[in-house]
Amino acid sequence: MRRAAWVSDNGWTVAFDARGPFYLTELTSTLGAAAETSRAPRQDGVTTWHTALDARTVNLTGGMWIFGDRLHPAKAEYDRQRACLHQAFAPNRWGTLTYYKEDEAVQVRCRPIATPTIGSPAGTYSTIDITFTTDSPYWESAEEIVETLGVITRLWHFTWTPVKEPMGAFSPYATGSNPTGVDIYPIIEVYTTSQYVTVSNLDTGEFVTIEHAIAEGQKLVIDMQDVTAILWERDESGDYHEKEDVSHWMSLDSTPWCLKPGGSRITISNEAPEDTPVAYVRYRIPSLGV
Repeated sequence: MRRAAWVSDNGWTVAFDARGPFYLTELTSTLGAAAETSRAPRQDGVTTWHTALDARTVNLTGGMWIFGDRLHPAKAEYDRQRACLHQAFAPNRWGTLTYYKEDEAVQVRCRPIATPTIGSPAGTYSTIDITFTTDSPYWESAEEIVETLGVITRLWHFTWTPVKEPMGAFSPYATGSNPTGVDIYPIIEVYTTSQYVTVSNLDTGEFVTIEHAIAEGQKLVIDMQDVTAILWERDESGDYHEKEDVSHWMSLDSTPWCLKPGGSRITISNEAPEDTPVAYVRYRIPSLGV
């Protein structure tokens, strides 16, 4: 059974599934494009120079069916849930809408264009209609793909060897798979290193070099699409928290790169190979439809 879930940036969570009290009827989305055209005198038709995808519109329809008990009358609970819906889908709040299908789950960053339209109640049941708008025209896979750089890759293990550790090889390489027809800009997480570090796309020759050491207990998050580098620091509980924007640590000859259709070979390097840090390449697969 298909279902949907909304998580707003201010912490509100609403699930539309078989457990209720909110139920999903249908989720649809529409997408258009803007075209740059010109027309010469006496020309039949036009000449199209460029097209660009518009922002996506997503529409969710469903229902709300509320039950009560001796301590919580149904009508009072209905009013409370109705108020919660308006709070969760405030049109000035962004969030992530996830759509769970039979074979996959996709998500999109969006915001409601207005508070939910809730139909006239029949007892304690009402229809729900919510429309969202997005900045990006693409849905993306809810499951994040993570490729690892700078780790020991296990190759084999012999029971008769005196050393019982697995035998393997250091691998500063990874392959990012891109089954779509569009470029995918990943996020790179680089952990502690006392050396300058370079993350490269071997297929395009593009690279990003960080000209600063990353201290113990810190990680650097490079967003290839936004061209930013954010430093995160680990607290006593082991959780990382954003510390500061250090985009100026990127060298002037750095060129943010993407995973080209079909995939790209990625590598991490620095001046001291034995100090090559662990890095993670994170990305999601975009799609135009659901």
